Amino acid sequence: MVFFLFFFCLNSQANQIFGDNPTSRKKQNNANFVSQIGDENKDSKWKNIFQDKAYLDIKEFIEALPSKSPNAVVQKMILNFLTTKKTFNGELVSLDEDKKILEILINKLFETGRINEIEYYYSQSTNLRSNEFILVKMIEGNFLRNRHEEACKILQNKATETPPEIFGKVIVICDILNNKYEQAKLGLLLLKEQNKPGDSFFIDLAYSLMSEENISGSKNIKKKLEEIKSLNPIIMSSLQFADISPNYDQVEKLNTSGLLFILSNPAVDTDIKIFCSELLVKQGRVENDFLAEAYMLPRYDNADLENSLKLYKTLSPSKARPLLYQSVVMEKNNEVKFQKIIALLKVSIIDNLFSQISNLVLNFVDTEYITESKEQILLISRMYQSQKDYIQANMTLNKIESEDDIDLIFRELSIEISKHLDGIPVNDFIVEERIKNLSKIKDLNSQKYQKIITNLILNYQLNQNMYNSISKFNFFSNEKLNNNSLNNLFLAESFSKKNDLFNSMKIFFKTIGNKSLENLSLIDTYKILVILKNLGFNDELKEIAINLIE
Repeated sequence: MVFFLFFFCLNSQANQIFGDNPTSRKKQNNANFVSQIGDENKDSKWKNIFQDKAYLDIKEFIEALPSKSPNAVVQKMILNFLTTKKTFNGELVSLDEDKKILEILINKLFETGRINEIEYYYSQSTNLRSNEFILVKMIEGNFLRNRHEEACKILQNKATETPPEIFGKVIVICDILNNKYEQAKLGLLLLKEQNKPGDSFFIDLAYSLMSEENISGSKNIKKKLEEIKSLNPIIMSSLQFADISPNYDQVEKLNTSGLLFILSNPAVDTDIKIFCSELLVKQGRVENDFLAEAYMLPRYDNADLENSLKLYKTLSPSKARPLLYQSVVMEKNNEVKFQKIIALLKVSIIDNLFSQISNLVLNFVDTEYITESKEQILLISRMYQSQKDYIQANMTLNKIESEDDIDLIFRELSIEISKHLDGIPVNDFIVEERIKNLSKIKDLNSQKYQKIITNLILNYQLNQNMYNSISKFNFFSNEKLNNNSLNNLFLAESFSKKNDLFNSMKIFFKTIGNKSLENLSLIDTYKILVILKNLGFNDELKEIAINLIE
């Protein structure tokens, strides 16, 4: 199966991204602010976020952006921020600081895999073409897209003033690609003299690339690779030339640009490609269909596929999912297929892939084979809810006979809140009755259920009877509170009520970090929801709220 795609055309914006009209920019000492990159015509909340901020505040805000966030909605918010043209105050930001801000923004674009945007800014402004940091990112971006000739051309155009300490490894790789081995060896000698940490592996690898040996089988090279904790684009490209795969620990530390490169690299092990696919599908950078293709890559014999319901329990979740998915696709017996789907849905919860896996198996599900198991009924209902099939989600719940079942009531409430957030009319009587049925609960100790009630309070127009019932709940939690978490909660409410975008979103991004939404504490969950609600991020609020209660 061909598993090679051109990824970096995703979400590219090519219309009026860079306004290069000097009169439209803030000026200081008659110079344009080079950091004012982005779409000046975008209708965005981010335009004036830095208007009254000094360099250190701006720097801290941008660096806090969680570029590896496994949440598609957060990734979209970061992209919107980065590609909006923002204004700066010339009295608060110096020209040197302006250049540093540009580099921080470009680095965030690179970390999030937005190479097309970087290239567009570079092509649209002469102010950026002498910036060595951007040139490095341009070159690295081309290497990560297997556009080695273009990367080397960028270097050639700057050959007369190329600092070896910045472009040394690039020069060596380009010389090797162009069969200029003597020049490459000279460059490697210069790298040896610099004696920087981590260079020794690159030097050995480069010499091996110029030899006729089978590098991929070299124990010495592989041993040294194991010692490398993080990979840069030049090392990754070199490994591809050498037909060597990086390991899990190294891939786990990669940013989105690196993950996308891993998928297109034929030298990478299948298990690692699946691992990358799962990370990227959660980020919203690849479609679910791509994950299905990744799951079909491993080769299993018929016996393994037939016995997958037993075998998957002995495997790690990341290895179990491809086996079960292939088994579901190949299974002819509908009753057995259903049980395999149940197993796959259960193992998808472990790594917060439930919605994505639900999308893959939805068309394989035949509800005729649901047993009387409450666990199965709730799981299938949740699957339908995650795909916004609320009618089928509720019909599935009808198979639970006890109307007083707590898990049933909360699943019904979750569906009603999701419908409400999706703009679908909700029966207030049903919501009120379900809340009343919960009044017998003394301590609500499930964080999942606490988050459902929190969403209900924030996003639903409660009547007095609903308020009366909810006010009797005791939220019991093992969560450790500290002064900082409570302080930030109070600040989040205060800042967002005052429409202070800068300080509110600074708390938002630091709170959410690179964690999954499901792994946020109750206080952190409330914090991010209230910020989005008060600032009017209605679409983002809806998406995050629905994800939290599914």
